[in-house]
Amino acid sequence: MTLDQIIVDAKKGKRNAQNLLIELLWSQVYYYVFLKIKNEEEAEDITIETFTKVLSKLKLYNEDFDFKTWVISIAHNTMIDHIRKTPELNLSIDDGFNFRMLNDSEKSPEDYLILKQDTDKVLKAIDLLSPKYKRIVELRFLEDKTYKELAEDLGLSLPNVKVRVLRARQLLAEILEKEA
Repeated sequence: MTLDQIIVDAKKGKRNAQNLLIELLWSQVYYYVFLKIKNEEEAEDITIETFTKVLSKLKLYNEDFDFKTWVISIAHNTMIDHIRKTPELNLSIDDGFNFRMLNDSEKSPEDYLILKQDTDKVLKAIDLLSPKYKRIVELRFLEDKTYKELAEDLGLSLPNVKVRVLRARQLLAEILEKEA
């Protein structure tokens, strides 16, 4: 099966084709990001976020352009966005749910209320996930486990863990979007 055929099938929503795209391009995206930021965990998270965006925007892909270049440009923009956000937020980089500001003394009571409401929404959304995705989200984001630790704890391969984290993030985003 050619890359073009895989892209066509992935655009149709076929999970096997989407997984195959991730497998084929994971290393290229990861190493592109890693060479820029020099941090394994951040590179993995940015790579997962990149593929979340790639899969969600796949129908917008224009076949007149090289697919790998398109994916790398998404990775580049995702990395830049991530770098811009990092100085403002004290994120554990893999954790889009840790909303603590660097300087807590500057938070107003309204900020704390908004933070609590956002956290409650996310926790309720996690509860709506199927057990396999709920568990992986809890381990990854609430217990701050690495991908390697997740693979060991769950008895899964590392690529399978990465795909599940990606799918869980997509599902959470869908749930939160519906609830908004």
